[in-house]
Amino acid sequence: MIRHLFKLIWNRKKSNFLLITEIFFCFLVLFGVLSFIVYNVRNYSKPLGFKHDNVWLLTMRPPTDSTAQNRQIMEQVIQRVRTFPQVEHASFTSSNAPFAFSQMNNHFSFGNAKSIDADVYEVQDEYKDVMQLNVIKGRWFSTNDNAAGHEPIVINKAFQQHMFGSEEALGKIIQVDDTTKFQVVGVTDYFRAGSEFAAEDPAVFTRINLQKNLNYISNEMLIRVKPGTGIDFEEKMMKEIAGIGKDWALEVATLEKMRQNKAKVTLVPMIALGLVCGFLILNVALGLFGVLWYNISRRNGEIGLRRALGAPSGQIYRQFIGEVLVLATFGLLFGVLFAVQFPLLQVFQVESEVYFTALAGAVVLIYLLTTICALYPSRQAAAIHPAVALHEE
Repeated sequence: MIRHLFKLIWNRKKSNFLLITEIFFCFLVLFGVLSFIVYNVRNYSKPLGFKHDNVWLLTMRPPTDSTAQNRQIMEQVIQRVRTFPQVEHASFTSSNAPFAFSQMNNHFSFGNAKSIDADVYEVQDEYKDVMQLNVIKGRWFSTNDNAAGHEPIVINKAFQQHMFGSEEALGKIIQVDDTTKFQVVGVTDYFRAGSEFAAEDPAVFTRINLQKNLNYISNEMLIRVKPGTGIDFEEKMMKEIAGIGKDWALEVATLEKMRQNKAKVTLVPMIALGLVCGFLILNVALGLFGVLWYNISRRNGEIGLRRALGAPSGQIYRQFIGEVLVLATFGLLFGVLFAVQFPLLQVFQVESEVYFTALAGAVVLIYLLTTICALYPSRQAAAIHPAVALHEE
């Protein structure tokens, strides 16, 4: 049967080549779109590593460059914020707060063994309570670190895996340049501050020590408020802060709103690609259906002769389904050979499981699409009466 199908396909190689080419390009588009979707869905299913509910981001922009004056106002603002009964915790942070469109990174090395790039978050001691981080090893920053010999840092689990592998990270000295060295004092579980759809990158938390660095200025403050706190308190807080920092530009945003805005950056192109891919599949399906219908209508004589020689309708039906599946296999063979290079070459530094899952999904969808397109034309071919077919010939 298989040999007979290959012979029939070879006899119509010119027309079948177009079908194979169409299936090949349809598979490539499906593979690309599914890879993008699988990548984002896998990331979305992973924990963020922090809790963003009831957390506000206060942005403060001073009108002058007077470091001493701005520093004094900055300290007064956070002291006042922490005294509000609606506020549970507050912490200065660098500009790359969770879900912000900002990023800070640096190059870290451990001896002469290994070096990696990691996201850097400058935070105060209360940052852990504000974001409710889960420290799985060691500890978080505290006032005891004021007298530490090396600057303390807390890393996430992804940093530990990339830098140290299975080795213990606590106590290790990590170097940034020839003069700056940090000592690992803690390891957090997960931490994905970029987006719900972003992969977890190595992350490092460095300590903001206002007593040691007298010139440090932070324009961002994260505030965890009590559940149910609304716009009334926001207006009151902003009014009092405006009284402390004259002519300062102030802005408050909730991390929940920032999360939604950041998610749209991924969701919008994902939906757009899905619609384009769906439109392409519809066009391919219509094209396959039309070509199969046309080819079958031109083979009435062959069908009638086979039926006259005693071939049952089920055999005719399976023959045409088999031809389409063989054509799909040829198209997929070339497509798979091309697509498998992505996980082998680690293109875009994406996990191999993403590509293999997308590849398997694209193969299944192509076989399903071609089978559905071939069902009705094949059923019509199997229903042709031999006498009518031979009479037409």
